Amino acid sequence: MCLFYPLMRKMNEATLLSRLKPGNLKVLLACVAFLAILALPRAIAGTDMQGITPPSCSSSGSCSEKDWTIELGSGVSWSNVRSGQPNQAYTVVPISLDASLKLDDVSLDNFLGGWLRGYSEFFFRGDYEQIVHGPETHFEGIMVGPRYNFVQPGWKIVPYVEGGVGLCFADANPAAGGLGQDFNFTFEAGAGAKYNICDDFYVRLGVEYQHVSNAGLSEPTNPNHPIDELGPKLSFGYSF
Repeated sequence: MCLFYPLMRKMNEATLLSRLKPGNLKVLLACVAFLAILALPRAIAGTDMQGITPPSCSSSGSCSEKDWTIELGSGVSWSNVRSGQPNQAYTVVPISLDASLKLDDVSLDNFLGGWLRGYSEFFFRGDYEQIVHGPETHFEGIMVGPRYNFVQPGWKIVPYVEGGVGLCFADANPAAGGLGQDFNFTFEAGAGAKYNICDDFYVRLGVEYQHVSNAGLSEPTNPNHPIDELGPKLSFGYSF
């Protein structure tokens, strides 16, 4: 031990801290503490941002980089508007295939407090509707129209409203109080909500009203008896 003591003393004297006076040492420690305080908020902020920033799809309520969606849906609708006619009540099971194109990005952030924040789409729809109760057995057609999606930051649920117009063909049965002819016009209005399961898949639940008639083209040979149906619809979709 006596042999190593002089060597250890010289090493201690050679160190920087041993050469510093007590006053200088306090200044150095104060500088280190000041730099640590400056760096701490940045480190904490970086950690928080990584922890709370949601994926781009969840933060906006829709996947902004995906312009197209395709969905398959079905439901049930009822029509009871034919007072006094035979077979006046209709029960219809629609099956539809939709393709929708996104028209713009999410906007209106500051309009009316952001309640109308959202984006618009244009949909193309093919319908087959099975009539399980009524004079006819089925009708099928095509429809196009706009849809507006209400988007709030962080929401996976996206409310929407839509409206469309189109053409359809049915196996008309005017003798039983049904549609006046096979060829008919149609329009619809709907509202509901879409739930984003993940970036690619979603489910949509809504209520739709649809009007089907020939606009008087069957008259005077056959009266124009319209179908006005209302009911829920459930769809599953894919964004790409």
